[in-house]
Amino acid sequence: MNEKLLKLIAPRIEKHCVSLFDGGFFKESAREALVQLEKAIKEKGKAGNALYGVQLINHLFGGKKDVLLKVPLGEDLQEYAKEYFKGVFSYYRNYVAHDGSLVDEKIALRILIVASELLELIESSELTLTDRGGVKGLIRVGNFGSEERLRTLLGLLDNYHMPESTYDGLFEMLAMNGFADDMLEEAINLDLLVMRHGQVEVPNGDMYPEYEDYEWFELTELGKEVMRDTTIVQRDGAPDRR
Repeated sequence: MNEKLLKLIAPRIEKHCVSLFDGGFFKESAREALVQLEKAIKEKGKAGNALYGVQLINHLFGGKKDVLLKVPLGEDLQEYAKEYFKGVFSYYRNYVAHDGSLVDEKIALRILIVASELLELIESSELTLTDRGGVKGLIRVGNFGSEERLRTLLGLLDNYHMPESTYDGLFEMLAMNGFADDMLEEAINLDLLVMRHGQVEVPNGDMYPEYEDYEWFELTELGKEVMRDTTIVQRDGAPDRR
């Protein structure tokens, strides 16, 4: 697959499907793309394994516990985006799951691109924790040292606020806890943290609130998953291998 087409493919789809596609296994690549999409939907909505296809979509995208989609074309298109999901599952998923014999190179490529777009709508297009080798894989790649060290770093940074473009206190805090500056960069590069910015109300003793520009860190979904997994390990008393 050429570079221009790869730009349209979500990392999760690239990892699991592109080698199949490049090998000429078009039906299999399309099927795996839709399997990854369905897995991502279940992960996002914490749905059980008993629901599939359109039934799964109706369950998660209806009622009081909706999975909220990230719609780049405007939030007023939320309902149409949900119908888009249903259409893809009715048209592509059901056919590929039960037959798929007519899926050629062109149709497979379309499915890989459509699955990538739908993964972006549920903000699950990036590699999963499992895809990245689990917590131990992240520790190895980011050179964090141990699960305890990684959990401590993420705990320190999550919701850490600072005046915009004022980082001296941040780096001092990291150093006091034994973390080099590049640890922060690694955590961001590995999609464990994201920096936000906006105006924050600052108490001034007056009846009229005062606002200042601030920046802060938030855990991504992957970062939250890492925190959950490492906390479970600590709680259960499993060894923390350094």
